[in-house]
Amino acid sequence: MPVVQFAIIIDGTQDISGVEQESICVRSVDADQQPKEEFLGIYQVSSTTGQNIAKMACDVMTRLQLPLSQLRGQTYDGAANMAGRLQGVQAILRKEQPLAVYCHCGPHCMNLITQAACGASPLVRDAMGLVHELGGSFNQSGKFKLIFQNIAKSEHGSTFTSLKPLCPTRWTVRTPAIRSVLKQYESVLMALEEMASCSSPETSAKANGLHGTFLKGNTVLGLLMAEDLMGDLECLNTSLQLRKQTVSGMLEAVDHVKTTMQVKRTEEHFDVLFSKATAVATKLDLQPIQIPHVRKPTERYTGLDKREVAPPNKESGATVYKLTC
Repeated sequence: MPVVQFAIIIDGTQDISGVEQESICVRSVDADQQPKEEFLGIYQVSSTTGQNIAKMACDVMTRLQLPLSQLRGQTYDGAANMAGRLQGVQAILRKEQPLAVYCHCGPHCMNLITQAACGASPLVRDAMGLVHELGGSFNQSGKFKLIFQNIAKSEHGSTFTSLKPLCPTRWTVRTPAIRSVLKQYESVLMALEEMASCSSPETSAKANGLHGTFLKGNTVLGLLMAEDLMGDLECLNTSLQLRKQTVSGMLEAVDHVKTTMQVKRTEEHFDVLFSKATAVATKLDLQPIQIPHVRKPTERYTGLDKREVAPPNKESGATVYKLTC
């Protein structure tokens, strides 16, 4: 039986009891040059140092008769214990097998890109924070959950969906939570209003604060921008994780999303989002979308120039929003 060259994928997480575990997969190509990916198992480690995880990986390969001499690739996240050039897993394994090239995990890179993109816009960042806080209240309060479910069922019937907090680590799986709030926005407002009037002082204050923030048109605009941004990135992340995905296929998917993003960075596309948010705000009688305030520059930058700063309008506000999204 011929020995197949392969690459390994290692990722770690803690189980519900806090025990650190590492999952291991191998990728190879068959006789028809088609990629194959196999899950080997989950292995418990005593510590997460690079030396310890590398020792565990070598032990697994030995037990499964996968010779280290045939290892040709390594894929991990960018943490120092995995990707470190001196004491990381990739460095330790390359000392034993120099042909085992390290590559930063594509979906993990996507996660970092999505996190940076959302954090660059205060409007999107704050809107997503509200979704997370709302989902947390839904999970922690049985009373709020019952109130919302009764209202949502009366409004949407069997098509209603539960509110969920955002995943704290995986940014590319947050779109369903955002869409759930947008789809049931009126039900969310009604549930928060009822919760604010019939709960303990602490819970009422929290519900009242959320209700006041969701009454702002800017919140709707932020959620629409977040959904528009993360929808494409989530599809790309799914494509990158396909078991039979190839490097050429990954690059093609990235180029397609880059082209789509460039189209969205136009005035016409932003006007569509702005119009949608305005329509929702008008329908639900929300506060109008507030245009960002343009600060007057200090005299040390303007000198003797005393010209007045033009008051903000929709066009100037759209420009500011586009620069931050």
